[in-house]
Amino acid sequence: MNLSDKEILELNELCNALVDETINERQKALLAQRLAGSADARRFYIRAMGLSASLFNYAGEMQSQELERPRPQPEKIIYLGWLWKFGSLATAACVLITFLVIEQLPSGSSSKIPQPATPAVEYVAQLTGAKECQWVNTGFSVQPGGRLYQGQKLELARGFAEITFDSGAQVVLQGPASLSIDSAWAATLNQGTLKASIPPEAMGFSVSNPTVEVVDLGTEFTMFADAIGSATEVVVLKGEVEAQSQLAPDEQPIVMREQEARRFTTSGVSVVNDTAQKIAQLTQPVPLDHFIPPTDYLHWSFNESDGDVFSADDSGSSFAAADFHLQNATPATMAVAHVQGRGDQHAIEFDGHLFAKAALPDISENTPHTVVFWVKVPKDANLSNAYAMVAWGVNSKNFGSHPVHIGWNRNPNQGPIGVLRTDYGGGFALGSTPLRDGHWHHIAVVLIPGEDANTSMQVKQYVDGRLEGEGKPSPPGSEIFTKLNSATSGAVWLGCRIGIDGVRQERFRGELDELYITDRALEPLEIVGLMQNNQLPQSEVATTKK
Repeated sequence: MNLSDKEILELNELCNALVDETINERQKALLAQRLAGSADARRFYIRAMGLSASLFNYAGEMQSQELERPRPQPEKIIYLGWLWKFGSLATAACVLITFLVIEQLPSGSSSKIPQPATPAVEYVAQLTGAKECQWVNTGFSVQPGGRLYQGQKLELARGFAEITFDSGAQVVLQGPASLSIDSAWAATLNQGTLKASIPPEAMGFSVSNPTVEVVDLGTEFTMFADAIGSATEVVVLKGEVEAQSQLAPDEQPIVMREQEARRFTTSGVSVVNDTAQKIAQLTQPVPLDHFIPPTDYLHWSFNESDGDVFSADDSGSSFAAADFHLQNATPATMAVAHVQGRGDQHAIEFDGHLFAKAALPDISENTPHTVVFWVKVPKDANLSNAYAMVAWGVNSKNFGSHPVHIGWNRNPNQGPIGVLRTDYGGGFALGSTPLRDGHWHHIAVVLIPGEDANTSMQVKQYVDGRLEGEGKPSPPGSEIFTKLNSATSGAVWLGCRIGIDGVRQERFRGELDELYITDRALEPLEIVGLMQNNQLPQSEVATTKK
């Protein structure tokens, strides 16, 4: 594309005016002139309008159902001059369809709208601990702290390996053993011994093999599977599980409780005779080496009782402390912005007009981050108050520059209204817990950029410590910029939506407390610990017993 910086900025301004429905007659004529006279301008326009959330998302929010209509395929190019007789929204859609047709006509210089990249692999777990590990495949290179992907098969010849799933479930594999990573909520024990520790946040995690599927109901349990898949023993150490025979799927699942054991074979289900002896062996602690990586962070407590500045404390490393400053603030609004928080301290309240900004250059980098905070959304918050609890701009090597918005869903065509929603370059993620209930909820969003240009960002959302919602590709209309200017780059925003030229009109209404931003992807148990103790772990190599 051979547009100059001046031409790009001019087209940005015209496209934004069209989307915001503020375009005047002079701008309409100028945009029509630019589009009629330049193929590069038309390609820029297709990308901008095709990936602008304000076009299709706004239309979707106003409808409870979306009709499926095939795209018309006219045989000739339609003249542009009549387009401005319609309203801005219809105009934008007509222009988009027209130029899609133009771009699809045979031409040596034509280009299509770029489609968001899809993840080549989905990482759903981590290798978080080990002891004297020896892998069957000597080329296996994942070290403690390394991520494991969905569908990956682990072959352990000897030693112990601890795997922590993104759901928070934790299993220790004892070699010789083989385990397949099925998802953040499931694994398959092909053979060997596995001990599972399932926190309440991961209730529902399952381990299966050809003879049995064990679904956790809040417990610790162990499975022994033979090498040919004909027999499996399940021993419950704490709590209870639900065990379903894979060989007799029509039979009712068996609920097994603490200190119970069953053997599942091709001939049926039987009691394990040496249960007490096996439980005594299994409860012997196994020392595992855990590496807790260093964590740089910023933390805003919002405990100030007055004023328009909220100060931060930091880890003393790469992040420099950045204070949030209230915007649109008057002495009266500043007073009501300070409210009772979750405990004895204060929180910050956004009334649908106020927002806050903190300078944070590192946040725009294409690196992993975790954003953690408490939020309270009033029951009567309306759709216009969904944008955004926390927002910033990212300069992504994969998707160009784009905003990241953490808010709640306002589009019924894409998921339940009111659940946690994170919009990012190339996709969005939706939770399942309604936030508009007037209660405090703990929010954590983990963002891991793709490793190459063909891999999109992965986003993990946690509500009250529980994993909720995997990322999905962006629908038509997702907002991508050609670049971020100084108004949006290098800053974190609270209580508002951002665009290429700065803050947009949409605002958040609700309360925020105890905001953390870290420089890495926190593990699920770290997120739960932060929820419970409001403190991050110290960086160290630790030996713990399982």
